[in-house]
Formats: sequence, structure tokens, C-alpha cells
Amino acid sequence: MTNDTISDDGIDIAKARQRHPKAIEMARRGLELVRTKTTDQAPAVHEQPVGVYLDPARFETEVDVLFHQRALFVALSVELPQPGAFKTLEIPRFPLIVVRGQDGVVRAFLNTCRHRGSSLVQGTGLTRAFVCKYHGWAYDLDGKLRKVRAADNFGEPGCPGLIEVAAAERYGMVFARPRSLERDPSPIDVDEVLGDELAGQLEGWHLNLSEKVHAATVETASNWKLAVDTYLETYHFATLHKTTVAKTNFSDHAPFDVYGPHSLTAFLDRRIERLADQPEDQWRPLKHVQMVYVLFPNTIMTVMQDHVEYSMILPGRTHAENSMEHLYFSFPDFHAEDVHRSRFDNTQWILAEEDCPMAEEMFRNVEAGVLQTIRFGRNEPGLQHQYGGYEAALAEAARR
Repeated sequence: MTNDTISDDGIDIAKARQRHPKAIEMARRGLELVRTKTTDQAPAVHEQPVGVYLDPARFETEVDVLFHQRALFVALSVELPQPGAFKTLEIPRFPLIVVRGQDGVVRAFLNTCRHRGSSLVQGTGLTRAFVCKYHGWAYDLDGKLRKVRAADNFGEPGCPGLIEVAAAERYGMVFARPRSLERDPSPIDVDEVLGDELAGQLEGWHLNLSEKVHAATVETASNWKLAVDTYLETYHFATLHKTTVAKTNFSDHAPFDVYGPHSLTAFLDRRIERLADQPEDQWRPLKHVQMVYVLFPNTIMTVMQDHVEYSMILPGRTHAENSMEHLYFSFPDFHAEDVHRSRFDNTQWILAEEDCPMAEEMFRNVEAGVLQTIRFGRNEPGLQHQYGGYEAALAEAARR
């Protein structure tokens, strides 16, 4: 590792990241959990009716309340490194383009041509303008209609440009709310979305200095919440991941914190007890702690010693399908392409061959009516907090 990332005010960013106060705290708490052979716990076991996965009407409400009305994490800034860089997201009924404009500002638009409704772009890329493949209408990066092909024959187009939605960028992250500005013109306050404490933590990771390495998508035949669930507890490591994750990580010891609807779980390396033999001011906690943030409702972002990765789970067209976008970014001070490629491939294999098939299996069983309820244990506080967040958001929307 080389410390080649120095901030404008002279701070050694790489060193500051490795000594992040929250990582030190979670390492300290993790050591105590390992010593006492316990884990952070919820007050009681929670019994969860399986209707939350099966009810089409509830699914429609979730999509509206959790994905259309909220500001969602949609990208890290590094995914849009220069003017013209864009990415698309398939949020149900709101396909989005997120793009960095010529002025450096990130904006978001519905990925729909105003002529006949075709999509403008797919995936990620770099462009000077969005040109519809159907009839050639062109839009500038700020969404303004640039050109109507054969305009003299077409007549007055009757639209100013693409349908814009609210977007905001801060702390190396981009958020968007998939409702048109005409319908909801209020700006996104990232600090309000995250809460002051979590915002301060995320700022300290200097995520804007990551470099994109790898990406993949997994389509899963299950309710979207079941796909999120696989990240919300470590209890399954010892059994589902006994030949993979469990070899390096504890299954029964995990510090857990909440920040409004968001949360943080620290996954602990089995060698964390080595820290007990070192003065705390010499700790490099990220060698032994993975900082797993849940950005409510659907993104899991993990900060590790040499990289950041996130999984964004998006509902499909029905309650029985979802897609998971898994992206991996290395920190600039860790240049080891072969190592990063191997780690990404390993994690992607675990997601595609262990976690997602388990989500599908669970969904098939609850869909078949085998169970009326499932249970979240005291040692699964992340699950209990997440589902409490779903219910609170839906209840608040119903009161409005």
C-alpha cells in the first residue's frame, strides 16, 4: 500500500480511512463480543407474517412508498467520473438515467423519449447527447430537447425536454427520487436522508476516491425483500456459507447500530483477537472488520480495507422477481487488479450460487403456503430493524 491520496488540506486520506473512528469502535465492541461469546441482540424474537412477500397489493404500495416517494441511493460519484458519463436504473415504472452534465452537476431523468416513449440508453456509458434509436430525437445532458429529426415535417414537438427528477450528490454518493420534478419539486437534502451521524461516518470514508473495478447483475425469482435479507444477519454464515464466508468470518458475533431507517453491521474476521495484543493506537481495524451499511430500503454498501462494494436490490415487475446490481470499487491506494478481480469473483459466486438461490427457495416455500409466519431471532437485529422500517414508512405514508 502506498499513501498517495492527500487531500487539499493536507490530510493523508488513506491513513485517515484506515483509522476511521467508527471502525475502531466496532473492532473494540467486536472483540468484547468474541470474548463473551455473544452478539448484539434485539429485545425478543419477532414473528413475521409471510404475507409481506406474497400480497400483490402490498407490493404495489411498497414500490410507491419505498421506491417512488423516497430519495434512493443510486450510484457512487466515481461511476460518473466526467461530463457525459451516465448509468441507467430499472426502478419499477420509473426507468432512470443518472448523468453528469457538462457543468459537472449530476442530474436524473426518466429514460423515456418524449416522442413515442422508447428508452434512450441502456447500462452505462459516455455520451455527448441522448439520441433516441427509434426516430432520432436528441437531448442535451441537461435534458433539454436538442433536435427533432425532420422537424419541418414533424411540426411543433410540444415538449421542452426529458422528464427530470430530483437528484443530489454528496460524500461521494448520488441520490435520486424517481418522481418528476413537476410532481415533487422539493430538493434532496442528503444529510436529512442519512441523518447527521451516519452522514458524518460516510463522509469519513472518502468514497469519492474509489476506482470502479467490476460489476455484475443477478436476476432472482423471489420477493425483493428476501434478497435484501441475505445481508442483514451473520447467523447463516456457519451453515449456508460454511465452505466460503465462514472460513474467514465469525457467524455468531456482530456489533450492530441503527441510524433512523438505516443500519450498520460489522462482520468480524476470525483473526480479530490479534488486536487484543496491540495498543489501540496501532490498530488497523479494517483488516479485521467489514463495515456493512444498509442504506434503506434496498442498498447494502460494504467498506473494507482496500475496496468498497455495494449491492442494490430493485423490485421487478411483480412481487415475485427482483434484480441485484453488485459493484466493486478499489481505493486508489490499493493497486492490485488480480486481487480485486479474485475477490469480486468470489463474492459474486457466493451471491449467485448461495444467497440468491436460498432467497428463491424460501420464496417458493412461503408461496406454496407451507408457513404462515417466519421468525427473526434476537441474534438477527438487522432483520427486525429493517422490517420495522418498512412498516413505519408504509404507516407514515398512509397517514398523509
